[in-house]
Amino acid sequence: MKSKIYGSFLCGAATFLFSQAAVADGGDSVVLSTQGANSLEFDAGVSVSEQFTDNVFLTANDRRSDFITVIEPWISLALRRQDFRLNLDASAEFGRFADYSSEDFNDYFLGAQARYRINDSVFAFGGLDFAWEHENRNSPDDVDGVKPTELHDASGFFGIGGKINDKSFRLGVNVRDLDYDDVRAFDGVTFVNVDNDDRDRLQTEIGGRLGVAKTTNGEVFVQGIYDKREYDEKIDNGGLGFQRSSDGFQAAVGYTGTVGEMRGEVLVGVMSQNYDDPRFGTTTTVDLGADLTWPLSAKTQLTGIVERSIEETTLAGASGYVSTSAGLRLRHSVAPNMSVAGYFFLTQNDYQGAARTDILTETGISLRRYLNSRVYLDTDYDFLQRQSDVAGVEYDEHRLTLSFGMSLDPRYDAGSVDLAKASGSGFYVGAQVSDSALHTKVDGPRGGGGNLTADFGDHDLTGGVFAGYRTDFGNLVLGAEAEVDFGESGWTHLANRDFSAKRGNSFGVSALTGVRTKNDSLIYGRFGLVSTEFDSTYQQGTNPLVSTSDRKLGFLLGVGTEVPLGRRVSARMEYQVRAYEDYDIGSPLGGGDDDNFANVESVARLGLVYALGGTNRATPEIEPTDFSGLYAGVQLGHGSLQSDNVGPRVSGSGVAFTLDATRAGQGFTGGLVAGYGHQINNFYVGGEAEFELSTADWNIERSPQGRIYSAKKLGTIGAGLRLGYVVNDSVLLYGRAGVVRSKFNTEYQFGGVSVDQNDNLNGIRLGGGVEFEIGKKTNVRFDYTHTDYESHSVNYVAGVDQFDTSEQLFRVGLTRKF
Repeated sequence: MKSKIYGSFLCGAATFLFSQAAVADGGDSVVLSTQGANSLEFDAGVSVSEQFTDNVFLTANDRRSDFITVIEPWISLALRRQDFRLNLDASAEFGRFADYSSEDFNDYFLGAQARYRINDSVFAFGGLDFAWEHENRNSPDDVDGVKPTELHDASGFFGIGGKINDKSFRLGVNVRDLDYDDVRAFDGVTFVNVDNDDRDRLQTEIGGRLGVAKTTNGEVFVQGIYDKREYDEKIDNGGLGFQRSSDGFQAAVGYTGTVGEMRGEVLVGVMSQNYDDPRFGTTTTVDLGADLTWPLSAKTQLTGIVERSIEETTLAGASGYVSTSAGLRLRHSVAPNMSVAGYFFLTQNDYQGAARTDILTETGISLRRYLNSRVYLDTDYDFLQRQSDVAGVEYDEHRLTLSFGMSLDPRYDAGSVDLAKASGSGFYVGAQVSDSALHTKVDGPRGGGGNLTADFGDHDLTGGVFAGYRTDFGNLVLGAEAEVDFGESGWTHLANRDFSAKRGNSFGVSALTGVRTKNDSLIYGRFGLVSTEFDSTYQQGTNPLVSTSDRKLGFLLGVGTEVPLGRRVSARMEYQVRAYEDYDIGSPLGGGDDDNFANVESVARLGLVYALGGTNRATPEIEPTDFSGLYAGVQLGHGSLQSDNVGPRVSGSGVAFTLDATRAGQGFTGGLVAGYGHQINNFYVGGEAEFELSTADWNIERSPQGRIYSAKKLGTIGAGLRLGYVVNDSVLLYGRAGVVRSKFNTEYQFGGVSVDQNDNLNGIRLGGGVEFEIGKKTNVRFDYTHTDYESHSVNYVAGVDQFDTSEQLFRVGLTRKF
């Protein structure tokens, strides 16, 4: 977590400090109040929420779902005087689970922040925060207790800031005390007490920031922080006697201000933490930060955030982890009483001194509608996923929340005539073709008291139809849709145990929320429920073959675009991720040693939509787009990785056989793209180069004895051609073909031999997409590709395994034309 000092410098970890400093930096003097010499403001409110989660304990297999009732009261008091400001806040959060009452929680918060103007150039600030809260199950240090770990978090900060010679400065101290309660946990035999006292610590930060150069629209600054972390117990309870106390620093140079329409801050520097334990040594790495806001229109705002920090952990052998987060927040205001927001964040946690790297994904969408100026209704959908190169710690969670809230103070003028109202509505139907990639995580016991955790999967084409109804509120689109999908995709594992899973027909319902851009193109997100038939088989040795066929319910999350082609016809391109309830299968079934199958599906789709009759809405006049010229941009994607794995094996009875299985996994990719294109009438031809980093991987772990191996795609460089056609004078539909070179890392452990191998594999990448303009010289693209790589092998002395890898990748890109 960023410190209050650091957060106030950059990303708003202390909103009060940031907002006050922003005022101070904005003029020649420190202005504390624009509302008069004296004022007292009081506000209070409460929200009541009903949540549904499909994964209470955040596990890959044996998932448990539940409903959660959450009540959140809050009060705030603000005192304003000519030279003084004081903010007081109090809040609570009470959570009650319908089935798993052990997860119930009561959280409380008290906070106070003050600021005093010393003179026209200097102000003093300070504050105190007290929190009684619980540790979420997604914490990497969660001890899997019978209930969540409770903790007490107390912090205080103070300092001075202002301007000297028209350059800003801030000096401050932040002290934070963390106290974790003990918790009981099951160790496999009995319940034991987990002593969390070795996590208690005092963190002290002393820092400053100084403006060094003014620009026309901003300021260049330097900043530094001394960071001391002192644990109450000098040695932890992990059994190896690690000393986790440390001291370190952060130093950076940055810029705050505006560039064109974009405003915010960026910085780059170095950070380091030196640990008392000589086995840990020193962690030194690059520090990065950004908090940038870009107004896409008068009612739409996009914010990009980058943060990097060195975090604490009690993971055995690790001194801590370097956390790198990057994400986007999009907010669109329809009217004072209606708004929609979406977010997407990726976080990499790189553990220092331990062979573990986690990738966390957080994304969601929220719709708020005020029933009057004080009472609102929120509908939220959130998706959380953790991927790791350590088997058994991955998970994903879908969470749906419906909330009613109110506040004493009105949030808009009740007499406003500019309130949200429907501007058009109607039914529609369509057909689509999909590339469905099924990924199954298998977990189950093996001989000799062991356990297997393994990833399998494959992909295939499916087709379907859909129908829906939607309503426009200005540029905001809300809708509901039903779909039916026909086809099969699945995988087979052939070894001393033969088992398989195949996905069949499915039907689903979902809610859609989208924003219409210029030229009437629609960008939307969706969430909903899907029911899919799964056929599974299992045979072990001479036991009878077991076959099951059951429908499984799952959550789906999707993003897509719809572009008008004319005459009520639109083209649609979409990507979905689906997570299903897991199930047990074995041979014999129910014999006590069943495997658990947890299925996740990624679906890329291309479809046509026909709008039926309805209330007509005003459509904008098309502004022709010229796609010619040089461009560059960024792109973010998600996809699946499959490797056909063939290799020699020996059964427990000593019989040799050949393994034939498809390993599979999923992951995210992000990178840069640049190219040049030329448009001749409606035809387009262009070439581009791309660079991307990836988290896609799969893992196999047979513990405590057996094979442990994995493959991970690290990154790609490539080049290709795009050929396309411009429809409706504003939308580019294109196909693409090119070559790529990707770096893969394969780790293999067996029979006392460890292999850590990097291979640069060439591949042929084919695909297509759609691109259109969303702002002046700014385009968005939705792109889907399939890549076939050359095969590679791993020699682990006792044998050689072959891998033939392919990849499906869906990306959303943002480009700027020069």
